[in-house]
Amino acid sequence: MPHGSDRVELAYADARATLAVVASPTPLSPSDIVAVAGRYPEPCLIIVPAATSAAREAVEATGGSWLVDSGQHVAGVLHIDGTRIVLRPPAPAATRPTRRGRVPWGAFTLVRRMIQQPHATQRELAALAGVSQPRVSQVLTALADIDVVRRAQDGWTLQNVDAAIDWWLSSYPGPGGITTYWFGLRAVVEQAARVASILAAAGVQPVAVSGDVAADLLAPWRAPARAVVYAADGADLAEADLVPAGPEEATIELTVPHDPGLWPTASQTRGNALPLADPLQILWDVMRAPGADSEEAAERVRQVLRRRHEQERAA
Repeated sequence: MPHGSDRVELAYADARATLAVVASPTPLSPSDIVAVAGRYPEPCLIIVPAATSAAREAVEATGGSWLVDSGQHVAGVLHIDGTRIVLRPPAPAATRPTRRGRVPWGAFTLVRRMIQQPHATQRELAALAGVSQPRVSQVLTALADIDVVRRAQDGWTLQNVDAAIDWWLSSYPGPGGITTYWFGLRAVVEQAARVASILAAAGVQPVAVSGDVAADLLAPWRAPARAVVYAADGADLAEADLVPAGPEEATIELTVPHDPGLWPTASQTRGNALPLADPLQILWDVMRAPGADSEEAAERVRQVLRRRHEQERAA
């Protein structure tokens, strides 16, 4: 179960342990491992594409756990409250991000906010996106070079909202973080509402609903098959009559994201039965949702985005 976007609670029988998750795109040396482990108060779960026997021994010497994800198999050793668990291949390959390096969340958030507010100065955009003005200037210059944005008399605006949405969808790497999957028998809308209520009662804030359920509230088109719930922290959803499931059969996808821009702004939360994610996030989630008519549902959400943008532009 995730605790924040970089910590996870593991359970085995009656044993439990909270580990700091450290994923490296390259192998680490024993000295690297000692240095990394020293940065965290709790043991680390170190995930690497390959590891020498010395590196593995170094991890375990710190009390940590390790996983080697070769892209085809996952193997490793987990230490959970004194219990040593060995994971041996073959095992399903874990999905690894294709993008390397730091994700420019500020750029993606900036486009989100420019769709909501068609005319804004750099100072206003910096406040809306939660980034510095120099960073806003840098991003706007790059987006202007590819004709996504342009300077106007009253600030900056999008060249074309559809082109901006296309750029965002083709560039966005996903929210990152840690995802757990759950299955329930109740209607998916009811499941999402119950999960949001349980998280709120546990003091988890913010929480945002996305995917089919959010799309159904924005632009009803099809019966929701799965809800995506973003939360600042993870939770055991058994209280919501849900059981852990695989990605294919899940009805609830609970993610503790890295992306700070997917949370709704204050103006987006008014009048909604559930706390909804940013509309671009909803569109992205619907596009990857199961079902033959997901494209039509996504187009409905896109129409809502386009209409809202044009209304704000004309105001």
